[in-house]
Amino acid sequence: MKEEKFCRHCGGKLDINTNRCLKCGKEQRDFLKKHPLFIPVVCVVLLICISIGIIFYGINSIHKNSDSAEYSKLDSLLGGLWDNISTTPEEIIQSYKDDFEESESKYSYTYLEITGKIQSIEENDKILKIQLQTDKKDDYKVYCYFDKEDNDEVYDELKNYKQGTEITAVGEFERKGKVLNINYCILGDWDTYYAFDNTFQIDVDLEDLIESAKKNDKSIALKKENIMSFDYDILDYSYSYEDILDNISKISGGEVEITDIDEETGIINTTITMKINGKETSIEVEDGDSIFDENLVYQINKVLKENNSEKMFYCAVREYDDDLNLINIAYSNESDITKINKVLNKSNLDISNFKKDAKSTSI
Repeated sequence: MKEEKFCRHCGGKLDINTNRCLKCGKEQRDFLKKHPLFIPVVCVVLLICISIGIIFYGINSIHKNSDSAEYSKLDSLLGGLWDNISTTPEEIIQSYKDDFEESESKYSYTYLEITGKIQSIEENDKILKIQLQTDKKDDYKVYCYFDKEDNDEVYDELKNYKQGTEITAVGEFERKGKVLNINYCILGDWDTYYAFDNTFQIDVDLEDLIESAKKNDKSIALKKENIMSFDYDILDYSYSYEDILDNISKISGGEVEITDIDEETGIINTTITMKINGKETSIEVEDGDSIFDENLVYQINKVLKENNSEKMFYCAVREYDDDLNLINIAYSNESDITKINKVLNKSNLDISNFKKDAKSTSI
């Protein structure tokens, strides 16, 4: 005998073979029974969202050097997006011949690595213009420009390279008609470029501005040796907070000793323990994997303030574009920094005022 069913809305007796009450017309099935695919669809959507989140987290945290194993795996997964371009004069010329519009989109004002043989070398105002060999039948010409300041250690050697010598350089591509220029070149491959781009040397434009300010105001004592500059993403290039702290100590000229540095990375924050002029200190910085936390500078200043230090560390950010922001740290007194900030405000450098704590926007 079949079990009897009753309507859960009006209590009327139901036909065992129907899901709707013939008396009140109400549906007997609940939402999940009416939509059996709802839970599987929601699970699939959640898995897709989680996967996308993991991929983009990986993009943010993985070392930008394309030779790293992690980058290579992610690069393959994403189908080659954001590749570091490595090419030759022949390849780039052929690309323009095959599809001009696509080549313009791919190469224009993009940094790339190019390898070719030297055709000729010219020097003008401490800039080497090196033409790379191409097929004599080609109308296109390829030139690499090397600034002495950016290639100081190899400049004289490079100047004396012979025709036919093969070189590799990284620089910014620019097309002018059928002249293909690689500007701001660094001699070497992508590894060399990344190492160069993330030193702790003072930003050249900032150095020029400060030297100019000192000529107009002899009372400014700040020297370039007391300033360091580096990319916001410095931690993404095999550097650590220990490296940064060593250089922070160095720009103080030995006045601030930072020793016994130890990092302990947690899920949310990184805890750095150290001794600042012998005083043991613990500082928490945001664990952003690659992005430098300015709070480190301001916390060091708290220790210096307790010791009645006349000089402190001042931090300013220079914005170039979405991919490059420079952190500038200066060790100085408030009088000098106030004068430098006034000069910065009148300059066309896209750089914020130097500050000594997180709350103030200027001195």
